[in-house]
Amino acid sequence: MKKNSIISLAILTLLSLTTKAETLNGSLTQCLKIQDNLARLVCFDDLAKQAVPPVNVIAKMEKNTSEAKAETTMAPTSTKVADFGAEHLATYKVAEEDLQVVLTIEQLSKDHYNKWHFTFTNGQQWQQTDNDFLKVEVGDSVLLKKGFMSAVYLKKNLPDSNRKIRVKRLK
Repeated sequence: MKKNSIISLAILTLLSLTTKAETLNGSLTQCLKIQDNLARLVCFDDLAKQAVPPVNVIAKMEKNTSEAKAETTMAPTSTKVADFGAEHLATYKVAEEDLQVVLTIEQLSKDHYNKWHFTFTNGQQWQQTDNDFLKVEVGDSVLLKKGFMSAVYLKKNLPDSNRKIRVKRLK
């Protein structure tokens, strides 16, 4: 019995929404037919007043937007280079135009899987994630470039350098 009442309530709710949408659609077409600009504006304003959500929904929306603004103001302010590749580390935001950055290798080592572990002069730490080969040395200038689906590729910062490896940021 309980399931039937829930199903009936859901059907009635859907029907009321569709009838309200149909009446709103009809009213919009009537407003579109009005030739006088001021009268047409008044007609649309009246329709907008009818379609305003209840006060408790508006309060929830305002609360959510104020929380979102508070989160953005509390976000750390840092340079483009410091935020590059840190999407998965914390709540850093990197602008879409920041698709590559040039860094210099300060420390270089290989792990037991024969993958590179880089420390750059700005303190960032990166690790190789694929099995490709790249010959690099301490002091080399490298280019970190964004790829498809948040992938980051590292290659030597030379005009004739085509070989690259996939990396991820650790710190």
